[in-house]
Amino acid sequence: MLAKGSRSTSRIFCGDRTNGMVDPRRPIDWSPEARADLSEIWNYYVNVAGLNTADKIVREIGEVCRLLEEHPFAGRSRDEVRHGLRSIAARPHVVFYRVKNDIAEIVRVLDGRRDLDEIFATSP
Repeated sequence: MLAKGSRSTSRIFCGDRTNGMVDPRRPIDWSPEARADLSEIWNYYVNVAGLNTADKIVREIGEVCRLLEEHPFAGRSRDEVRHGLRSIAARPHVVFYRVKNDIAEIVRVLDGRRDLDEIFATSP
């Protein structure tokens, strides 16, 4: 138990953040198709469920994508769809991405119930 007025050892040794510590987050790149997918998703939910639901869905997708900033290999390999492709769920959506130089590039954000083979067969 800490004495009154004392600080925890982790705060004493590290403070809020060590000066020399590197931020583990890496930026995420978004393809034009992924940006268009996100816009389509938002527009769809605005029309069928309202603004609050649309914002919530897009926010949840964003939270999943932020995980990839620190852990770009968090998703599973999807080589059966396209070589080098990975995915992570943001139910009911799936975020498809690839990793280049330890940075996640979001390729598409799709409803997992769609015909993914057809979509990826026609996209570059």
